[in-house]
Amino acid sequence: MSYIEVDDPFYRVFHPRPAYLIVSGRDDDVNIMAASWVMPISEEPWTLGLALDRETYTYNLIKKYGEFTVNVVTDEDVDLVYYVGHVSKYEVDKIKEKNIPLSPSKHIKTPYYSKAIGYAECKVIKMIPIGEVDLVVGEVQAVYAKKDLFTRYGWDLRKTKILMQNIGRTFVTNSNTPIFIKK
Repeated sequence: MSYIEVDDPFYRVFHPRPAYLIVSGRDDDVNIMAASWVMPISEEPWTLGLALDRETYTYNLIKKYGEFTVNVVTDEDVDLVYYVGHVSKYEVDKIKEKNIPLSPSKHIKTPYYSKAIGYAECKVIKMIPIGEVDLVVGEVQAVYAKKDLFTRYGWDLRKTKILMQNIGRTFVTNSNTPIFIKK
């Protein structure tokens, strides 16, 4: 087998990756954005890492309130994921514009996306500047998953299609069927 050297952007070698919805803020100051650079970091304590551009509205809300939710979505949310990933709250209130349903979390004041098949409630323990982003480290307060879609081994991929971003407007799921966003 031969290899090619990958040019910029290097990170495409690491895609597709699950596409998540990140909810930040509280009360009347809430935002939602898409992110795929999310990862578990530690089991003791439970922590998640989120690479977040410092220019985003979400970054400012997470820095201000110190908490966020990470929401797992399926292929049914592909248009929403693309929209919230390409429109900034600096321009429009995405939640009001698209009537995005949110529900109160149990352990933090930041809500979660009501149609998520799973979500984690996180409190920030550290923000580490790296290049143009901060690695936001959140201690997981609680994790929830839809009972009929989750087993002790993880997601039942016979019953659900986890949305993953490939590149640009292209998404895939565990079904291997590409999903192309309309212009």
